Formats: sequence, C-alpha cells, structure tokens
Amino acid sequence: MEESLTMIDEPMRAPMPAWAYPILNPTVKCLLQSPLHGLLSHSSLVLLFKGRKTGKRYEVVVVYHEEGGKLYTFSNTSWSKNFIGGAPVGLRLRGALVCATALVVDDPDLIGRVIRRMAAMRGEPMVANMGLIGYGPDGAAHLQMPKGSRLVEFTLER
Repeated sequence: MEESLTMIDEPMRAPMPAWAYPILNPTVKCLLQSPLHGLLSHSSLVLLFKGRKTGKRYEVVVVYHEEGGKLYTFSNTSWSKNFIGGAPVGLRLRGALVCATALVVDDPDLIGRVIRRMAAMRGEPMVANMGLIGYGPDGAAHLQMPKGSRLVEFTLER
C-alpha cells in the first residue's frame, strides 16, 4: 500500500446504505447502553456532546479505532466540526460513561497510520468501501482522505 496520503475531491462513503442508519443507530445505541454492550462495544461507542453554536445535546453512534491509548473515528458529517480546536465530550465506552476531549486532527502521517491500522484490523475492503483506500490504474492500493472528511481523536481523561 502506498504510504503517502492523497486528498481526493470525492466525499467519504458511508460503510452502509443511508436507509440503514435510522434503523440501526437507535438499535446500536440501545445495545451500547445496556448490559449487552459487549456484543458491539469493541468497535462502537456513543458520543455525547453539546453543539458549539446551538448548545443542542447530541448522542451519536460511531465506530472507533483504538491506537496508542487514544480513540479515533472518521466523519464526513457536520457534527465533527464541533471538535475543531478541541471540545469536551462524553463517551459511552465499553459499558461505562467516560469523559474525553475530542479534537479534529489534520496530521497526514497520523491519518495514514490510522487508516493502515483500520485496514489491518477490519480488512482493506471495508476501509476501501469508506473511500479511505483507493486503487490506481495498476491496481495498487493508496491511502486517501475524501473531501470534507475529518479524523476525530478522543483523548480519555484519567
């Protein structure tokens, strides 16, 4: 896989069809807040935060990746703008409510490392389906960051 990160003009693709989210997100959120959280909490969490401008409370289900004691998620939705410059958040993580700081990261080396580790752990096809891995005319895989996408880093409070 080519090591350098390329920015592309195409938007990030969701790993599932859009019609599935209104059905799956409430179900996953309910499971993550229940004693059955262990079924999904190894890769999913509930992100709790207030909108920076509106003060509105949000609860968003995200898939996360753990790397070097921090958690990461990719987003191409507007909620991630709340974390440019950093913001406090709550996480329903592995059955517990924990405090963290969320920060949009724009370091290409870190973004590349997270994409490579996600591909190694979850499979290149899934990460490529999200648009984070592309293929050149020769079939070689390369790392890419779709337009409007952000990597959000969560640092847990100890």
